Amino acid sequence: MAKKIGRALLAVFVVFVLAVSVFVYFASFAKTKILTSASNDGGYHLTVYMIGEPDWPFGATHCRFDLFHGRKRLITYPFSIQDDGAAAREDNFHVVWGEGCVTVTVSGSEQADQSYTLNFDGTVEQ
Repeated sequence: MAKKIGRALLAVFVVFVLAVSVFVYFASFAKTKILTSASNDGGYHLTVYMIGEPDWPFGATHCRFDLFHGRKRLITYPFSIQDDGAAAREDNFHVVWGEGCVTVTVSGSEQADQSYTLNFDGTVEQ
């Protein structure tokens, strides 16, 4: 009888740990694709991801730029948006492709617009 109770408690504990692990993964680490944009010649493309969920309550939304040339990743650049705890959406971004770079303007309701220039040589200017 004691073995059955022990096994049942172990099973409940394992299910609880798995549920907490899944919650933590989605809240902190899961990538959600927000936007993909390609250069005029199609050689480069930019993908914007939201990482996890916005900080609770009403906190920053953590995101990342990934700039690719073909299949080669040139830049991975993390940043945050202050938008009253809202999830990132396409409306937060304005993308302009230039000669040798892409400029992304990020807006949020609780921050001034921020521009990031991702150069094709792998550097980022803010």
